[in-house]
Amino acid sequence: MAHDINDFTIAPEADSWPPEARLRLAVGAEHRGALDGGWWPRSRDARAELPALVVGLAGHLGRVTHLAVDTGYWEHVPGDITVAGRKVKVGGLPGLGHMIIVIRGRMDTFLLLVVPPEATQARAYAALSGSAAGAASVRPEEILATCDISTAPAVQEPVT
Repeated sequence: MAHDINDFTIAPEADSWPPEARLRLAVGAEHRGALDGGWWPRSRDARAELPALVVGLAGHLGRVTHLAVDTGYWEHVPGDITVAGRKVKVGGLPGLGHMIIVIRGRMDTFLLLVVPPEATQARAYAALSGSAAGAASVRPEEILATCDISTAPAVQEPVT
């Protein structure tokens, strides 16, 4: 499924979001808390979802060079992806859970909450707002639980 580049917002008020918004960053260039924002992918297929994330982030963070994802959470995790003619390395980091690490430039890292794709729109938007609030002590699992979103691990089908 192709994703529209306009599926991105950093709007501070949730009511100003277009209905299709899937990414929210903390306002301001500096890291303000444990999380720097959140992302609500449409599926757990990393190969299909990660390029749209990189495109959305590029307009606000600049060039993304690496991503780290939990291989137990995602399906079809590639070693790298090509976005706008540039390679972005993708690494697996078991135990990362509902977070994704975004690296730009010289190892400047951003942590994003990953809202499970099966979350309802209202709950997902609440979680995205919580992830962009900049609270230093709030963990991803707490945000998801507060928004009544299950943090159960993804069910992995056995490879045959």
